Amino acid sequence: MAQIITDVENEMFTEKALHTELDALNSESNTAIYRLWMYVTAAIIVFFEEVMDLFKSDVQAIIDNNQYGTDDWWKKKILAFQYGDLLVFLNNIFQYAVIDPTLQIVQYCSITSVNGVVQIKAATSVAGQPGVLGTDQLAGLVSYCSKVQPSGIRFAVLSLAADLVKLYGNIYFDAAADIAIVQPAVELAITNFLAVNDPVNFNGTLYVQKLVDAIQAVPGVVGPQVDILSIAAKNGGSDYTTFTSSYQPESGYFMIDPAFPLSATLTYLPFVA
Repeated sequence: MAQIITDVENEMFTEKALHTELDALNSESNTAIYRLWMYVTAAIIVFFEEVMDLFKSDVQAIIDNNQYGTDDWWKKKILAFQYGDLLVFLNNIFQYAVIDPTLQIVQYCSITSVNGVVQIKAATSVAGQPGVLGTDQLAGLVSYCSKVQPSGIRFAVLSLAADLVKLYGNIYFDAAADIAIVQPAVELAITNFLAVNDPVNFNGTLYVQKLVDAIQAVPGVVGPQVDILSIAAKNGGSDYTTFTSSYQPESGYFMIDPAFPLSATLTYLPFVA
């Protein structure tokens, strides 16, 4: 800052030299009154400019973080929902009087716009994985959304149980490997692949090729020898939808259908090179 103040002082001296009526102010002493006033003035100018820069930065940050009505805005609002708490009208907006993270039950959220409607998928956290909101929790979230929504915007809130996956396939493993080790490792790899390891990945698409890659990475599985014979998914009481490339979950997350455990739907075949 000292150098900046000096630079401003030098500019002031340059300007002073242009005004002959100020020639009488010619003392070289640093304690000369006019020099002290120039230093003080330069310091104030520099300080004020720095304050204005900080203010501009803060204002810009507020603008950047509050793009009203965007998908990111909706997601921040949904994650900020406090179950059991009431909104109050402060500073011309509905907000919580006190922010309490222990009441913020929505841990997973995705926002998409479908035919002019903001579709909100929300889930709580159960043992580190997405879980369906209770009836009262969902009703509270809908009421909250109706208060914070931008005027004229329609929305729909979904909180569903996981989409169920049914998978049949042949897994070829090195004949020298221990099937008692390979089989649980393959099942764990599939379970981990379907798991939502980061809230950012909530509502992610299931790609069959990436699933195959995860299986092939298991020690003992023979690289290219993974045959997905059939893979299908559904949500709730709907019929299974068979797919060959990708599938978008209705709920935002997946789990293997307990009625079709991997131990019963995957066949392990020894492979001799």
